Parts: sequence; structure tokens; C-alpha cells
Amino acid sequence: MRDAFLITDSTFEISDFRLYTMEVFEFEEVDEFEIEYNIPYEHESYFSISKDNSMFDLMEPDEQKIIISEFDKFNVFACLFYNFHYLQKLVASFPSSRKILIDNDHGRIMKRDEFLKLNSHEEFVKEF
Repeated sequence: MRDAFLITDSTFEISDFRLYTMEVFEFEEVDEFEIEYNIPYEHESYFSISKDNSMFDLMEPDEQKIIISEFDKFNVFACLFYNFHYLQKLVASFPSSRKILIDNDHGRIMKRDEFLKLNSHEEFVKEF
């Protein structure tokens, strides 16, 4: 299982994921803090998103500075997935007016446009 963190402004909530991805995923609500997507009997289709602002405290100081420079207030969403392209589809489904940062959990934070240009998970987790 792979992971990533999506950082958005503080008005963005779990319900927004369901709204923006309606055409791409059919998320099941686990509770108000977590949703998941899974196609039974399809290998590596599982994808979950949970709101966890406490993850900010575990980030490196340089990563925290980047986030604070982009947002006055923010939400952090942990994503667990097998298929990297599901994460890209998710991010691509957000309106361009919604600011989002993607943290690869390996010391790299990127903006939407940079993230969507990646070709693989290997590129995503590659350190500079």
C-alpha cells in the first residue's frame, strides 16, 4: 500500500472529494472523516482518504514552511492507495480554482500541475 497527503484550504472537507470525483469514483462513506473506494474482485482498486490534520506536526520543518506559505488555514488528508493513477485522477478532478498541495511522504511537496505531469509512482517518490 502506498500513501500521500493532500493539503487543501481549511474549507475543503471529505464531502468535497465525493462531490468533485462523482464522475470518476464512487466513494463509500465510512464516517465523516474517512471515505474509501474499492471495486470488489478488482486487484489493487482500494483507495481511501481520511482527514488527519495532526499529520502536519509529523512533517519536516521545511515542509511545514511550504504549507504555511500557501495556506493561512489548511486541512491535511491522508490517502492510502495501490494504483498511483487513481491519485492523479482524484487530483485532476478538483476545480482549478481549488488550491492543493501533494506531499509524497518522502520529503517532497508539489503543486497540482507538477504532480499531474508525473508518469509513475516511482517519479512521485523520487527525491531531488
